[in-house]
Amino acid sequence: MARTIGCIGCGNMGGALIGGFAELMKDGEYAFCGCNRSPERMKTLEEKGVAALTGAESVAEQADIILLAVKPAQVAEALCGIRHTLNADKIVVSVAAGISLKRLAEGVDGRCPVVRCMPDTPALVGKGVFAFCFAEGIKGKVKNEVLELFGRLGQCFELPETKFAAFSALVGAGPAYVFEMMHGLVQAGVTLGFTHADARRMVAGLFEGCAAMAQRDGAHLMQMRDAVCSPGGLTIAGVNVLDRKGLCGMLVDAVLAADARGREMEK
Repeated sequence: MARTIGCIGCGNMGGALIGGFAELMKDGEYAFCGCNRSPERMKTLEEKGVAALTGAESVAEQADIILLAVKPAQVAEALCGIRHTLNADKIVVSVAAGISLKRLAEGVDGRCPVVRCMPDTPALVGKGVFAFCFAEGIKGKVKNEVLELFGRLGQCFELPETKFAAFSALVGAGPAYVFEMMHGLVQAGVTLGFTHADARRMVAGLFEGCAAMAQRDGAHLMQMRDAVCSPGGLTIAGVNVLDRKGLCGMLVDAVLAADARGREMEK
């Protein structure tokens, strides 16, 4: 009998996750369901094979793995509403930022295993990076199933909960830093006479290729940078400007500021 993955809160992130699972797993091993406060958001998910249910209680009753993707302020209310449906055979996986395992365990009243997950938005295209923290005592079978599932949508890292704010600052917020850099390069391309569409395609391909190289090669990133810089060439002229402006230091400062804010939010 197929196990069921259900999502409570099928907005941008929740919808991306349950929709991604439904697209990738059409072998009948899992069934899918979900609900959202705005029912129209479910229409595209239904086309992918996700059953649209009337509310969180219905999702929790049917699902074996429950993705909790509501806003942090709504977590306590959502868990209170589904608590009576939970049992030791179910798993609650929360992607709500700043909600600790302790609060999740209290919310389910210890009725089922709870897992904390921090995704990033590239999960929308199956290239996510996920951090996981499992409540104490969760058995290997549960942990392996969760990591295997999310591994289909990207890379998974098991971290201590004390590292979640740091992960959020580096990776969760990371797309904002990357898109900022991409925007600057696209703007430069338009200034040089390329159309915006062409410049955007060029820059997107540039980042995709560099990411693939960074994944494949074990060389230091600065060594990879220097390999592009010919003596007296145009690349070193551009790199010298970045060094004088302190781009690397600005990125470090941005991540540290985000980390400090994240720690404030978790208190």
